[in-house]
Amino acid sequence: MDIVKCICSTGTQRRRGQHHKKQIQGSNQVQRAPRALYCLKLNNPIRRAALSIVEWKPFDIFILLAIFANCVALGVSKPFPEDDSNSTNHDLEQVEYIFLVIFTIETFLKILAYGLVMHPSSYIRNGWNLLDFVIVIVG
Repeated sequence: MDIVKCICSTGTQRRRGQHHKKQIQGSNQVQRAPRALYCLKLNNPIRRAALSIVEWKPFDIFILLAIFANCVALGVSKPFPEDDSNSTNHDLEQVEYIFLVIFTIETFLKILAYGLVMHPSSYIRNGWNLLDFVIVIVG
C-alpha cells in the first residue's frame, strides 16, 4: 500500500511540476530592462519609439531582405589582384556603404530598445545580436 501511495504521489508531483512549467513557458510577457544605457526608462518616448520599430514585423522583413541583398552583392563582386577593379566592383563598394549604414542603424535602435549588456534580455546577451554587433563594428 505504501508503494502505491509513493507512486501516486510522485506522479502527482510530476504533473504539478509539468503544469507549473507550462504556465511559465506559456506566458508571452517579455521581461525588459527597466533602463537602457542607464538613462532611458521604459516610458521614455525615444525608447518606446525604438521598441516599436525593432519589434515591427516589416522592420524585420526589411533587415532580412537587406541581409539577402548584401549577400548577393558580395557574391557578384569579382576580386582583382592589387588595386585593379572594374566599374561593377566600384559600384558594389558604394552599395556596401549603404548596407553598413542600414545595419548600423539597426544595431543602434536595438541597443536603445533593449539596452547593451546589463539586463538578461539586453542586446549583447542574444547570440545573434552579438554576431551582428561584431560584424557591424568590424565593417
